[in-house]
Amino acid sequence: MTTTDALPRPFYEAPGGGGAVRRLLLLAYHFPPSQTAGALRWQKLSHFAAERGLALDVITRDPEQLTAPDTSRLADLAPGTRVFAMADDEHWILGPERVVRGWLRRIAGRKRGTPGAAPAPGPTNGGVPVAIRREALRWIPRSPRDVIRAYGSWLYHAAESVWARRAFTLGLQLSAAQRYDAVISCGPPHMPHEAARRIAHARGIPFVMDLRDPWSLLPDLNRHYASPLWFAIAERHERRAVREAALVVMNTEPARDAMRAAHPASGDRIIAILNGYDEEPVPPSRHGERFTIAYAGSLYMNRDPRLLFRAARRVIDELGLTPERFALGFIGNTETYGGTPITRLAEEEGIAAFVSTGPSRPRGAALEFLADATMLVNLPQDAVLCVPSKVFEYMQFSAWVLALEPRGSATELVLRDTRADVVAPDDVDGIAGVLRRRYLEYAAGVRPTRIVTNGRFSRRHQAEMLLDALEPCLLD
Repeated sequence: MTTTDALPRPFYEAPGGGGAVRRLLLLAYHFPPSQTAGALRWQKLSHFAAERGLALDVITRDPEQLTAPDTSRLADLAPGTRVFAMADDEHWILGPERVVRGWLRRIAGRKRGTPGAAPAPGPTNGGVPVAIRREALRWIPRSPRDVIRAYGSWLYHAAESVWARRAFTLGLQLSAAQRYDAVISCGPPHMPHEAARRIAHARGIPFVMDLRDPWSLLPDLNRHYASPLWFAIAERHERRAVREAALVVMNTEPARDAMRAAHPASGDRIIAILNGYDEEPVPPSRHGERFTIAYAGSLYMNRDPRLLFRAARRVIDELGLTPERFALGFIGNTETYGGTPITRLAEEEGIAAFVSTGPSRPRGAALEFLADATMLVNLPQDAVLCVPSKVFEYMQFSAWVLALEPRGSATELVLRDTRADVVAPDDVDGIAGVLRRRYLEYAAGVRPTRIVTNGRFSRRHQAEMLLDALEPCLLD
């Protein structure tokens, strides 16, 4: 029996949704009113679940702690969706962390320059590694810096666990008063999977694990916590979660295949559900005099804009272009890359006058920004098993799409056999060739059109596959 009077109070409840419906409990650190790309997945899936009589109770981060919440995204939730807030309080760990990290840095500073101290880096920014590849990591520390990174990896999981433990406590309260047909976790961050698993185990209900990005299968790690300890902790939690999950949902087919290989005993319960594009009204694309290349998102890890800048410089010089005819615009968490302002990176490549940046915008304003673009770019990423959600979002606009991806990556496979231009991330000649060709076409009067995929990458199509797989897992 449902006793809603005993439920903790949601901070938001979507109007409507009356009558008897089945409910799912969702643990998602990123969910509206958060503006992050990860928050969009279940925001949109809530509507398709509602069509099948499934309403969501969501535990997410306290909106008071969000830097720039977008409350308009709450209005887009399916009727009857209830959103519960849980604070993410890391203060208990940050004080000791500053003391220990400062001490370790002083030791590392005295040892700086020790031969063999640094593992082979992944991508770098000004010679400083942004990420370190998994195969370069070793259990035996070779320098004080390795000790710092091991400590950082422990801290990474400890910090994620703070919110996850609190979400677990709230989930137990909710599930004591409300019958749920399943508990779903969505990550990253991934420690909410552990909280959802524990709730499902305690209440005897199915557990569904939704991974927007891989967990233990990452190819590299941020240099601040790149350590074998990070992977050991992730693998331990992942094994337990996969073993107990009624369904494991990966974000791409290559990620599904890799996960099945890592967990062969659970292979028949591991599926792939892509993000997909939304069949919703977007601002019409506006094509004026200027050829505009746009990027909306974040610059982190491998999303290095410098080779794009270098290729753009070649085209600018060859064709004698001015900022009135050719421009690159960035919005979101894009002010810096690897600690260096991208305006300085653009200046170093000789195109500072052609590059503009701006802060994150509410979704509606971000779509307006994309509508002004002639070309939408997806910057490099080393996570070859993932497809950034922006790639699907780009499909909604009448714009050329340039993806800097190696052949065989999940993104390249999605865009293969479409009109998108896919170039290897380090192929400056290839990138310049695409920019030159598309600019000349545009100058001759050709205008880009939408990428047509016959609906197979629509959010609705992907949601129907997910719900078809979810239905047999739910309680009767």
